[in-house]
Amino acid sequence: MEIIQKEELKKILVSITATMEKNKEELIALDAAMGDGDLGLTMCKGFQTVTAEIDKINEPDMGNLIMKLGMKMNSEVPSTMGTLVSTCFIKGGLKAKGKTELHLADLVEMGRAAVLGVMERGQSKVGDKTMLDALHPAVEALAVAAKAGKSLAGAQQSAYQAAVEGVEKTKTMKSVHGRAAYYSENSIGRQDPGATAMMYIIKGIANACAKANSTL
Repeated sequence: MEIIQKEELKKILVSITATMEKNKEELIALDAAMGDGDLGLTMCKGFQTVTAEIDKINEPDMGNLIMKLGMKMNSEVPSTMGTLVSTCFIKGGLKAKGKTELHLADLVEMGRAAVLGVMERGQSKVGDKTMLDALHPAVEALAVAAKAGKSLAGAQQSAYQAAVEGVEKTKTMKSVHGRAAYYSENSIGRQDPGATAMMYIIKGIANACAKANSTL
């Protein structure tokens, strides 16, 4: 898989959904420690919804398709994380408008737009112990891989490894947003649930790309 069209996007969404379902209990436990404990359920419902929705949308423009999926997720799971993930879809989709297929360079642009969108919507920055601490390093790793001429599968694996490292770093950070902020210093030592969920989104993408290559 080097080009992403609707069929490939559907496979990616299926892979993300499976990854979320496999790790649902971990996300629930992480979120329950400093939040309301519904993160695993929210992410499973959100990706189940958009995976089903993609077949209902007759849209050759990948940007418009992705934005419509983001709006559907936002309406179905209007939680903090649901809203931020839908922001990634919408802001990334804007960068893909007019394209009928996506290449690695497009994904880098979309990822950077998603990062900026989350920063603006969540009023947060890298280092605040949020999903950005997995998303930002993953996107930058994707950019480095693209510049180095890596395959899509190889680049996505690099992005996933960067997200894993980003999640690990959140253990040293203090929460400053949401319910977790109430724990202040006591949040240090715990990995961030939102960053973990984002890591699993990126893992789902990487798994789909790797699987596609293995069946060629």
